[in-house]
Amino acid sequence: MIMMLPFLTGTVAVWFGLQGKRRPCVTFWLLTLLIFAAWCQYHMTSPLALSL
Repeated sequence: MIMMLPFLTGTVAVWFGLQGKRRPCVTFWLLTLLIFAAWCQYHMTSPLALSL
């Protein structure tokens, strides 16, 4: 469920952009970028548990 969060914030950013509201649009894009960076950091540093 948490993996949907960047897609939701990205969608909200596009919606604000289409409405011409620049500040909320940029804010949500930056929030989306921070969420992607946090999850990237988490997945790059956690051990990979493969079941072969």
